[in-house]
Order: sequence, then C-alpha cells, then structure tokens
Amino acid sequence: MFVIVIFSLVLVSCIAYPKKKLNNIFYAQNTLKWFKNAPQTASEKAKLLKTIGYDGLEGFGYKDFFELKKALDEEGLKMPVNYVALNFNADGKLDDTSANEIKTMIKSSSNGSIIYFYIQSNTYKNNKETGDKLIVAVLRDLSDYSLPYGIKLCIYPHLSTYCETVAHSVKLAKMVDRKNYGSAMNLCHLLKVEGSEGIDEKIKEFAPYLFAVNICGADNGDTKSMGWDRLIQPLGQGSFDTYHFVKSLRDNGYRGPIGLQCYHLSGDAVETLTRSLQIWEEYKKQYAMEK
Repeated sequence: MFVIVIFSLVLVSCIAYPKKKLNNIFYAQNTLKWFKNAPQTASEKAKLLKTIGYDGLEGFGYKDFFELKKALDEEGLKMPVNYVALNFNADGKLDDTSANEIKTMIKSSSNGSIIYFYIQSNTYKNNKETGDKLIVAVLRDLSDYSLPYGIKLCIYPHLSTYCETVAHSVKLAKMVDRKNYGSAMNLCHLLKVEGSEGIDEKIKEFAPYLFAVNICGADNGDTKSMGWDRLIQPLGQGSFDTYHFVKSLRDNGYRGPIGLQCYHLSGDAVETLTRSLQIWEEYKKQYAMEK
C-alpha cells in the first residue's frame, strides 16, 4: 500500500510538473566557406551535417537550390529555410527573373518550409512609408501563391538593407496580413542594429509573428559598435547569454526552426560545428530542468 501511495505521488508530481522541451529544428546556416576545411559541394555539406547530427541546412537562393535539396533529401536532412534576395524597383515590382525563380523555389520546396527574404531597394530605402505599401503588394502576391504549397514566407532583418529591424519586419507582416507570412529574427543583426537592451520585451511582443530565428555566441555590452568577430561566435562562446535568449523565445511560444549563424566563423569545421551542437544539446537539457 505504501509503495502504491509513493508511486501515485510521483505520478501526480510528473503530471503537475511536466518536463519542458526545447525541440525546435536546429540547422546550420549555409555560410560555411570560411572554415579551413569547409565542405565544398552540396553532397559534402549534407554528409558533414548528417554525421555531426544537425537537422538540416539552410538553402541559399536559387543557385544550386535543386542540387542542395537533392543532397539533403538523400541524407534525410531538411532545408527548413531558404535565404533569398528580393530586390524591388521604383515601380514596386520585382524583375521577371527574380519573381519566376522565387515561384519555382516555392513550388519545389518541402511542405512547411520557409523562405526568408532580405530586401533591397535603392529607391525606397529612405522612404519606407511609400516603399512599404509597394513591397506589401508583392509579398501578398507571393504569400497567396505559396499557400497551396504549404510554404511560409517572411522578411529577414539584416544590417544595411531595406528592412534592418525586427519591428519593421513585423510591421510588414501585419500589413501583408496572411497566415503564411511572418517575420524572422537574427541575433547578430539584432545586437548590431538595435543593441542588447530590452530583448526580452521584444521577444514577448514579436514572438507570435516569428517563423525563423538564427542564433550564435556573441559578446554583450555596446554591441552596436562591435564587429562581426564579437557578434558572431561559436555557440557557447561570448558574454551574451544566448541560452536565456533561446529560453525567452521558447517560453513566449516560439516553435519554429532555429539556425546556427556561421558567417565568417573560421577554424576547423568539424570541431566548431560539433561543439556548437553539443552546446545546443546542453541548452535542451537545461531547459528540460526549468519549471
């Protein structure tokens, strides 16, 4: 009888306090070329990430899209996101080649995957009130086109582009007003453009709109004045609390893919990518212990 009571108490405790899970898709960004032993071909990239244990690899626009997708499919890996340039002209329209390539990728992507755009406009960079109205029409068209294929779209805030901040990306998502259109957040660009103050508040406000997030190790402090060598480090390095950043995202309902920012990381590819994945696994264990 005593054993049954104890078992019941343990069972009730487990039900009352279920373990929290950090089970987002974890992929590597397709910016591996600075490693001294960087994989060169699509097949080499896929095999390396499969061996290490990543869930997938970011696509990088139209060039090599089909080759990379085939290589990832053969290894049982995902292309959860595809990083695509979107340049719009003075009339607010894309050139035919760009529009056709984007629609081809939409048709050929796996259901549930994401295309995130970095947007350029020489005409409207300093006139976003007009530019936003024009680009929203393009984004709505692409969103409506992608809906039957199960593809999500969003803008990737990036330093020195038309959309540099998460707030602007979310504003455009609200204007587009489509269920398959949202926003993205990249930690290094967030730190560089906006600084490290108030990130928890931004996550709480923007999490409902986020489709994709990229993380890395980084330093804290006056991040706006720092170079990429301090704002993009292997996971687990730097004074910025990247675990807390991930925890805040998850606690505020973010369930989308999380990518490892690899831009300009050097050294040994296997060692750096392996160590970053180990840190991610530590994050998962730490988050499971949270109440």
